[in-house]
Amino acid sequence: MKLSSVLCSALIVVLGSTLAPIQLHAQKFEVGPDFTVPDQPEFVPGEVIVRFKPNTEAATTMEFELQGMDFSHRTSGGEVLYQVPGVRAAMPAGELGIATESAEAEARSATLEWVRKMSERPDVEYAEPNYLLYPVAQPNDPLYPNQWHYFVNGTGPSQSPGGIDLPPAWDTNTGNAGVVVAVIDTGILLNHADVAGSPNLAPGFDFITDPQRANDGDGRDSNATDTGDAVAANECGPGRPARSSSWHGSHVAGTVGVARTGNAVGIAGVNWSVRVVPLRVLGKCGGTVVDITDAIRWAAGLPVPGVATNPNPARVINMSLGGRGSCGTSFQRAIDDAVAANAAVVVAAGNEAEDASGHQPASCNGVITVAASDFRGHLAERYSNFGPAVEIMAPGGDVQRDDNGDGTPDGVLSLVSGGYALYNGTSMAAPHVAGVAALLVADTLSLTPAQILAELQQRARARDATNGCPPGRCGAGLLRVGVVASPPSVTISAPRVDLWRFFDTSEAVSVTVREGGQPKAGAQVSLRTDDAAIATVMPGAGATDASGQFAATVESQSGGETTLHAESGGATASAPIKVPGLPFALVAVAAAALLVTEARRARGDR
Repeated sequence: MKLSSVLCSALIVVLGSTLAPIQLHAQKFEVGPDFTVPDQPEFVPGEVIVRFKPNTEAATTMEFELQGMDFSHRTSGGEVLYQVPGVRAAMPAGELGIATESAEAEARSATLEWVRKMSERPDVEYAEPNYLLYPVAQPNDPLYPNQWHYFVNGTGPSQSPGGIDLPPAWDTNTGNAGVVVAVIDTGILLNHADVAGSPNLAPGFDFITDPQRANDGDGRDSNATDTGDAVAANECGPGRPARSSSWHGSHVAGTVGVARTGNAVGIAGVNWSVRVVPLRVLGKCGGTVVDITDAIRWAAGLPVPGVATNPNPARVINMSLGGRGSCGTSFQRAIDDAVAANAAVVVAAGNEAEDASGHQPASCNGVITVAASDFRGHLAERYSNFGPAVEIMAPGGDVQRDDNGDGTPDGVLSLVSGGYALYNGTSMAAPHVAGVAALLVADTLSLTPAQILAELQQRARARDATNGCPPGRCGAGLLRVGVVASPPSVTISAPRVDLWRFFDTSEAVSVTVREGGQPKAGAQVSLRTDDAAIATVMPGAGATDASGQFAATVESQSGGETTLHAESGGATASAPIKVPGLPFALVAVAAAALLVTEARRARGDR
């Protein structure tokens, strides 16, 4: 079965646009040096900010000084900055960079312990570490100012009402080179100035079986270079017009982040650090389901006959392609296999301005189907498909509008042969979602495809009828990134707590809090049991130490079963508690006594 010729004329032309590639130039601007933002909040070791309650400061200050706390200075907010005794020597100012990991961990732990102790005092309003912040990350790519689709959502300077709030996310997460996104499309322009030498480009594959369709003289091979998909009039069927090459795959991959963002060349991508695997399935007059489904499985690291296994399995697959008809079984089975291999599959909704349920793979189960929005943040009603099959909407642009009045069409700017071009279409919307999905995975590697979708939809900016999105039309709304930071995860050291009522009446447990996969220091933890008459836990609340752990003790009160619960930042964990009742305990005591007696008898003791 072959995809409809609509794939060639509508998908690649309309999803791209009929505009010829254009060169865009932006005024040169200067940026500050690059900074690496830590994975977890940093603070100055040994420094604690304290705010006293009214009329208590004088006496408390003297008490703190007697304990060895050094007064540093008063802040503009009325707080006092103190130095924790002994920590300054361990982590001297100006030498943080050469301090050992163990010394730094000890200093952080000591600081957090003083924060905890001060916070518990009745004369202290609040206490906190002296946190460190960093300059806001911004790409130095000269065409970035033209990429309105990335901007903070708003109407002020450097904002756009259709932006997806990427800049705040870049402050803490610009991607992860260990995360792979497969772009199943027309291939890649290896010699493009913004691609050549990019560490974000991983080896791809050409899955086009038909040499004529491939337009490169042969069938399947390991060369994913886009040789062009231009056709003459009637070449793809009677009445089909001539069309120049779209360079569609490079445009899509550019949005995901195949180019090296921050290299002072061209455009920025959603991800600054990612591995993009280009898979060539679309050539002259489109591509076939067989080639596409093989590419889907190969992208996910699954075996394909006659092809070596992909050494870079994708966590996210982007397919800015489609055709009319409900989801075929071949498509669905390939998608099911990819999702089972832990790859999230992002697809374009299509560009016929109709219900996406009549198109594949947009109507397939298990995919993230993306409709397109314009500069205003409205559904691009001129072309975008819509309906219940859509999970979310993202910037696809509209080259027939100029809503920001800058004299340039409101398309999505990305890579094409010879430069950069403004295209519009759900093909341009999908890689925004794929790129953001890769940021989510970079932040939390354990995310499943279902969790990725849930997170995307939870973050989405709600749309309504005034945006062309009455209920059931645009999914969860407009893609929104914001600060990409997954909620903390909480684990309890013991899978279950067994307490002996008359022997070991207590057991030490620890709660570990992680954020973005890393231990989170200073996280507030609360602990409780379902039934305090059976078992209690102390302390019931506190902050994690430098290793992200909080220690507590569970103590038995009477026989029975209950549950220990831990909570931090909305994340929870639980462990069952079992305390044997009195009869069982007595039997245990008798059995233990009998064993002791028998042991003595065996030794001849009296």
